[in-house]
Amino acid sequence: MPMYSQLINQIENAFHEGFSDNSFRKLGKGYVGPLEIKDEEDFYLIKKVIVGFNSNEITANVRKSILKVFVKNEKEKPTDAVSLRIDTDYIDATKISSKLKNGILEIKLPKSENSKTVKISVE
Repeated sequence: MPMYSQLINQIENAFHEGFSDNSFRKLGKGYVGPLEIKDEEDFYLIKKVIVGFNSNEITANVRKSILKVFVKNEKEKPTDAVSLRIDTDYIDATKISSKLKNGILEIKLPKSENSKTVKISVE
């Protein structure tokens, strides 16, 4: 049994390491680094370190509930920098916006009416 639980721990650690994005890695002519997600009242804010690229070298899209951000590699081909599953029932995908400033890509995901808190009066 101890060998089995050790194997489970290794799998869990590998799983979490695969999803932790706290290190810098070389990607094309620049680097990508940590990802941060903030839950604001009316939107989610995603911040991703993307250093060494101009805004015209970064593309983003949402398809089948997956938000993807690409940067151009050395051969000018799009390379995956961010891939996040989003719930389009709770995000207004038509109003997503982004900007690149000082090596930080900010993506604003406006919340749809389904995700907003509805206050209930108690009598």
